Amino acid sequence: MEDKRRFEFITDAKTVAVFGVVLLHCMLFFATEDYYTERAAYSSDVVEFLCNILNSSLVSSLVCCSGFLFAFGVLSRGKTVPGLIKSRSRKLLLRYYLYGALWLVPLYTLFDISCWGRDKGASLLDSYKLMALGVFSDHLWFLLMLFWVTLVFILMIPLLRKDLIPVIGIIAVGLAVVIELFCTFEYFKISQISTYLPCYFVGICLYRYMDKIKKIPTPALWVLTGCFFVTTLFYQRLADVHFALYWLFKAFGAVFIVLLFMALDRIPKLAGIRDVPVISFARKQSMRLYLLNCPFIYIYFRLLEPVTGHNIVVCVLANYVLTMLSLYIMAWLMEVVKTRAGRVLKHG
Repeated sequence: MEDKRRFEFITDAKTVAVFGVVLLHCMLFFATEDYYTERAAYSSDVVEFLCNILNSSLVSSLVCCSGFLFAFGVLSRGKTVPGLIKSRSRKLLLRYYLYGALWLVPLYTLFDISCWGRDKGASLLDSYKLMALGVFSDHLWFLLMLFWVTLVFILMIPLLRKDLIPVIGIIAVGLAVVIELFCTFEYFKISQISTYLPCYFVGICLYRYMDKIKKIPTPALWVLTGCFFVTTLFYQRLADVHFALYWLFKAFGAVFIVLLFMALDRIPKLAGIRDVPVISFARKQSMRLYLLNCPFIYIYFRLLEPVTGHNIVVCVLANYVLTMLSLYIMAWLMEVVKTRAGRVLKHG
């Protein structure tokens, strides 16, 4: 049985991707495209370009890594369909509703934060209704999307165990095309999964052929990584041409992140960084950091933007630092509460 520790680079990739997503969220207020309904009155083409580079690779790499670990769980650990549906429901759906009900809705209502799916001035009850239906989800949309994407591949486990990788790819892409062209269902983020079905499939392929990829010489691996990075530079110009190109750039961006951390994993001196307390904590708490991030970003933007004026760099960096500090504190507090509650239940 394979040891999951062989794939420390996947955990590294996921952790850095989460850090990058938080930075991206801090920058989106100043992008020329209206990513947020609440944003600065001025924008920057440079910020837009950087946002597109990050947008082309970060979320798709998280999905790709999930596909990689899914294939590992099925092929090396013999996980079953019922077991996977149960575990993914707990990790994704349950988290969506817990964080939505206890974190997202109360804070967005208290500070009257406007975002896609929630209008300014919406009541607490309306916000709960919209959250329950998956219309108002803000950054938590990722959990709903990933659940549906994972469910599609869970249903194809018999094909995966028979090593029918091309068949899985055809079904996944075919389903993505159907959803892209014909799905107008606005609830539970089902219409959002078309982009990420190919990325999840790429993750499965990376695991399936990992033995061959591991044999690539390090210089060649770095060159290959650089080639995939170059594709992110064209995302802004070409991704909107056709949805198929958009999917392709997302998949290429995901592969870039995975290959980058696979290449970095070959540098022995860098392995010690994982043991640095701040990094070690982030690697264990990366999902929690992601789930908590957006309310802080909105709140700090409102405080910082009037003070920093048109200095976008200062506003973004200050927002990022304050948000990450707040996320670490919140994650630490939640871990303390969880540990103490566990002790009480164990000895109570």
